[in-house]
Amino acid sequence: MLKTLKLLFTIMIFIIGFSSVSWAEEVEIDRSQFIPILVLEPVSIETASPGGEFYLTFVIKNYSKHPAFNLNFDFQVEGANDNGKEPFSFIDSETPKLEKIEGNETRNFTFGMRVEPEAQNREYRLRFTLKCQDVFFSDGPSSTVTVPVKVSYDLTKPHLLVNNVVISPENPDLSEDFTVEIEFENISKVEARNLTVFLESQDNFEITDITNKKYFKKLVGGDRQKVAYKIRAKEGRKSNSLQLKLQYDYSGDKNNEQTEQLNLPIEQAYLVNGKNPWVIINKYVLSAEKVLAGNTVTLKLFVENTNNKPVSNVKISLGVIEVEGEQGGTVFSPVNSSNSFYLDTIPGKTIIEKEIDLYVDPNAAAKTYIVPVSIKYEDINGNQLSVDELVNIPVTQESKLQIISVDLPPVGYVGQPIPVGAEFVNVGKVALNNFNVSLEGDFNKENGNYYVGNLDIGASDYFQAMIFPEQEGVLKGNLVFTYVDNNNKDVRIEYPFEIEVQQMDPAMLGPGDMGPDSPGSINGGGRKALSGSMQQIVLWGLLAVVVIETIILIKKKKKEKSGEFFDE
Repeated sequence: MLKTLKLLFTIMIFIIGFSSVSWAEEVEIDRSQFIPILVLEPVSIETASPGGEFYLTFVIKNYSKHPAFNLNFDFQVEGANDNGKEPFSFIDSETPKLEKIEGNETRNFTFGMRVEPEAQNREYRLRFTLKCQDVFFSDGPSSTVTVPVKVSYDLTKPHLLVNNVVISPENPDLSEDFTVEIEFENISKVEARNLTVFLESQDNFEITDITNKKYFKKLVGGDRQKVAYKIRAKEGRKSNSLQLKLQYDYSGDKNNEQTEQLNLPIEQAYLVNGKNPWVIINKYVLSAEKVLAGNTVTLKLFVENTNNKPVSNVKISLGVIEVEGEQGGTVFSPVNSSNSFYLDTIPGKTIIEKEIDLYVDPNAAAKTYIVPVSIKYEDINGNQLSVDELVNIPVTQESKLQIISVDLPPVGYVGQPIPVGAEFVNVGKVALNNFNVSLEGDFNKENGNYYVGNLDIGASDYFQAMIFPEQEGVLKGNLVFTYVDNNNKDVRIEYPFEIEVQQMDPAMLGPGDMGPDSPGSINGGGRKALSGSMQQIVLWGLLAVVVIETIILIKKKKKEKSGEFFDE
């Protein structure tokens, strides 16, 4: 009972002390005191084989008294390419993980890895990294260890490797037969049985032997074998490559096939094609048939070494085309590169493809530009040679018509002419050919078609026609502008319009427009003068029409002289 009372008293004191702490106060915690300290040690590493899987076991020791959370592994291969992992990967694709390891705990952890079939027969060094988080889920210190992993062909199947290719004579006349001798080795410890070797001619050489097939009963691990063929170069040969195919059995009824690409060492075989090698632009391709100024075009060059001799130290440069009227401006500017590119070597009878992106200046005139291409290179003796080629790049500009204004009255009257006018200008950077303006609609009209011909850059003009409405209602029509642009395409621009047509008020008509029996006539044929107010309305209306047309004509003449409508 006494112990129970003491416990209750202790709890009360704790509650009172805890409640005395202000919740508004911010308590700082030294997180460095809770950092886990992990050490990673390899225990077991299986031997790996190409195309297979293997497992690794590590010991993870937490030397601190604090737990570690969200542990995960990652690795890199020393000396590997950009991604740093080839030819290895985790079996489950995701990195191996552990949720937690307690303070002062030691744990074994095993996970599997996969080896790509293309892996080499050698020892790889894998650097493993173990990352974790502390009790506050902040990143803790990582632990790393480097593990040697041996990849061996001994455990799976035979692996044959071509060691050497020799041609005889050393500098053959390629128009005649010569001998190629191929040596290959079984670098595994597994015996290859019923070995059949095929030499495939492809497009570069023809095999003049009776057959392209060689047969061997077996090839034990570590042994070497040679095969020889008589071949001759084909006309139009593009490279020195041949393909060797190896088929064999192993481990009971299992079989396998390997394919090796061979490159014959015939660099000195230059007697057929003359003394000096020639490097030319075999062809070139543009990403667009016509390049719009202000856009980017991709130029693909097919650079060919026409001779059997290789060339080296090849520099290809595009000439600079200057923009007319602009100091320092160029028509074509390379994107993310210079106007030159470099090739270490071009083998004999080989075509190399090279792409370069060019930005076309927005102010470039619409025409076909001839771009010079300079090719400098060295032959096998170090002599410097050069060739100049030409590339044609057609550039086009955007055609653009601007309709400045369309003059239409909101209301027309039956039997009275309605004027229709439109002012327009060529604001593009190319002339508009076969330019024509027409008035279309189900009504009578006058001057309904206006043929301009060629509307030059910055030129403006004015179209005017008359409509004669015959009935009340909504009169619908179209102003149509047509021309041929610089890409020889027909362009049609329509401007639809509507005019409300009404009967004219009899009060607006003069006596001469009234019938003989109409009110106000004298003796059936007399005339009654318009009232003073109506005469003023008619006069002012006529005067307004004259003034408006005069202003439009003056503006038109000024704009044609100043060229103010040309859009840069």
